[in-house]
Amino acid sequence: MTNRIRENIYGWMFVALWVIGFLVFTLYPLIRTFVLSFFQVTITSDGIRTIPLGLANYKNAFLSDVEFVDALLTYVGELIVQVPIIIVFSLVIAMIVNMNLKGKGLMRTVFFLPVIIVSGPVMQELIDSGATTIQGVEDMRIMQELIMVLPGVLGTIFSNLIDSFIMILWFCGVQILIFLSALQKIDRPVYEAAYIDGASKWESFWKITLPNLRPIVIINIVYTIVFISTFALNDVIVLIQEYTFSVNQGLGYASATAFIYFVVLVLVLALFVKIYGLRSEADKRLAKREKRRLKAIRRKNR
Repeated sequence: MTNRIRENIYGWMFVALWVIGFLVFTLYPLIRTFVLSFFQVTITSDGIRTIPLGLANYKNAFLSDVEFVDALLTYVGELIVQVPIIIVFSLVIAMIVNMNLKGKGLMRTVFFLPVIIVSGPVMQELIDSGATTIQGVEDMRIMQELIMVLPGVLGTIFSNLIDSFIMILWFCGVQILIFLSALQKIDRPVYEAAYIDGASKWESFWKITLPNLRPIVIINIVYTIVFISTFALNDVIVLIQEYTFSVNQGLGYASATAFIYFVVLVLVLALFVKIYGLRSEADKRLAKREKRRLKAIRRKNR
């Protein structure tokens, strides 16, 4: 047996447990959910009884179930609003913590602690007690008028954003640590060279820091979307759980709505990554033009 074959065997042995877990606990339930979505499923004392319905569950979800469609649209709108806020806030806090400040270890702990200790039931208690809202902001006249002016779904999204603003900030713990680890890997001599060339801190951020953080931003975007989408108090997830144990809808209809939710989540992920990818390409072209301009200036100075 050659070393290459032996290394391949060892590699598969290391990942075998994960592969088995993925097949049993992720892929099989996903396929099973998709299959059940075409049936009316009834749980009886003799087992599960299925009646083929074709696409009826999907038609009902889109055409008849106003509550599900409204929850789905609100979810997409909240993602569009919340994800940029979480990413920007995480980056700002990570850059502050990365400075030589006293108590930065305490700041890391304060922002990451809720990720560890706050569970779904605890978060629900905090929401019910009003601890996740900024008291008095929603009662301000300008806020009320803004909510009234916005269209129905946007007004609901903006209202939910105000109600859960502090909770959104609590979602930033992991993203802050990821940004912080990436910031600490950027070579300090690069900033020193830029400072010698006369670059301001703002220019250094746009031309050194942000380009180095591009892959990390995508990672944080994906993590944030998945985290919000699988959060225990997500309205869509709560609705799907209610459908699962409902006499009228049942497991088949819940499977259809769950698969619709999965497809929407994948599309939203692809949309965010595509938009950021287009922005990254534009930044790359801008950086190339800037490099050519700097080279031309250096040649003239010589």
